[in-house]
Amino acid sequence: MPAILLAVMVVVLGAEVFSRYLLSRSILGASEIAELCFVWLVYLSAIGVLRRRRHIAVDALRMRLGSRGQALLDCLTNAIMAGTLGLLLLRAWTFVSRTNFSPLPATGLSRRVLAVAVLVGIAGMLVHVLLHLVAALRGARSDSYSAEPESLGDLDDIEQGKGTAI
Repeated sequence: MPAILLAVMVVVLGAEVFSRYLLSRSILGASEIAELCFVWLVYLSAIGVLRRRRHIAVDALRMRLGSRGQALLDCLTNAIMAGTLGLLLLRAWTFVSRTNFSPLPATGLSRRVLAVAVLVGIAGMLVHVLLHLVAALRGARSDSYSAEPESLGDLDDIEQGKGTAI
């Protein structure tokens, strides 16, 4: 879904640039559609990054610990993240449910669509953090815990400077 949103955003903005500078006309609602795609892209991508454990992390301490120590540290960090996301989810729900959103000027869509993206993103991240927490709790009881980021194939080599992007 994020790839589709990105493609729509690129096509809409490309058409807007073409229309504005070559035809001297603007496409009604193009910037609003791009804004909607961007906001949803950010929050849906955040869910995917968290699910794959590809977020930025400082792992200097974690790498020095054994399997059980890593599991316990992951229990702590996932519990903190779950608590934070839970609080954010409550606040986002309150905001979305109590606010009277005005429509976007060109498309007429409610601005609630933007706020719901935040709500969906936080809820999706919370689900995956809780799944990671359960896995860490199970790992703390055994010696075979591993919570390595999901592999991205050749992109892992590029990320580590072992390959080329071209």
